Amino acid sequence: MDVTIAVATCGDLSWARLAERRAIPSAVAQGVPVVSRHVPGSVADARNAALEQVTTEWVIHLDADDELEAGYVQAVAAATGDLRAPSVRYVRPGWTPPRPRMLRVAGHRRACTGDCLPEGNWLVVGTAVRTDLVRTVGGWHNWDVYEDWDLWLRCWRAGATVEPVPRAVYRAHVRPDSRNRAADHETRLRTHHAIAAANQIGPAA
Repeated sequence: MDVTIAVATCGDLSWARLAERRAIPSAVAQGVPVVSRHVPGSVADARNAALEQVTTEWVIHLDADDELEAGYVQAVAAATGDLRAPSVRYVRPGWTPPRPRMLRVAGHRRACTGDCLPEGNWLVVGTAVRTDLVRTVGGWHNWDVYEDWDLWLRCWRAGATVEPVPRAVYRAHVRPDSRNRAADHETRLRTHHAIAAANQIGPAA
């Protein structure tokens, strides 16, 4: 698979140092090109800056505090979708890591497909995506939270197919102070409606 793993950090340099200890080693272990970029701006700014360095057909974005488990690239390489969604293993300090699972939109009881994206996000930032597709839809946009949902929505609206890849495991380290978890309910709700409206979906459109 012609893919690059892009690790982007922003703000305090402690994030770049964390990436060097956690995300980047797990990426290098996949045996494919890895790029990293740190910027003083936003998460979207950092990811777009890292994306500029990518010359491969595919890109996998990886947050500084997360990891790709062994065999990740091999698993997504065997898939066929334009967006190849991994399963997630959530890790908390002092807890035994649970079995990985495919995410679902809140309230959905069946396995999610691309058609579920207008209702909510079930794809993590580590979803493998065609590099040209990300660039065609305008890259990462700046939002208070949920910028990954916004990108996947734009890719889906552009005609991208979405495929779950359970054997690819994204190891997400849970932090109470993470952007999405720490944001207050009003910010999350406002941003959700704004992204829906921007993507012309639902009653908010």
